[in-house]
Amino acid sequence: MQTTIIGQKRHSGMQEMGETREPMAFDCWADANRLAETYSKKMNRDFWVLFAAKPHVKIPNAIVAGWEVIAKRPPAPMVGVMVFKWSHADKRLTVETDLSLTLDVPLSDQELSKDSKDVVATLGKTAEKSGSILLA
Repeated sequence: MQTTIIGQKRHSGMQEMGETREPMAFDCWADANRLAETYSKKMNRDFWVLFAAKPHVKIPNAIVAGWEVIAKRPPAPMVGVMVFKWSHADKRLTVETDLSLTLDVPLSDQELSKDSKDVVATLGKTAEKSGSILLA
């Protein structure tokens, strides 16, 4: 497995690619789906589930996560928030890519891919729509 910064000498405190992010993403999806299924029993309509997580201000290496269920589609993307949509007709949860703007963690140039196949075009468009991010 690759380290987070390619070419950096490996040490015991170093995180490997996928070591944390994939399990956390799976947990996030499972929680969103569980929450949506629970709310769908009372709400007979489409709704949106919002998720955000930030580092804890006092406890090192801890995060604080929050969920919100809303009946109206958010008007614009919000930095640091992932937006899911529950479709009542399909009984299905999807990610609203044009509203989700979760990448609020600064990354070094070494960590960013230069390969054009890794570009997510919707992310740039979503960032512009947020009104709070300027793209260089």
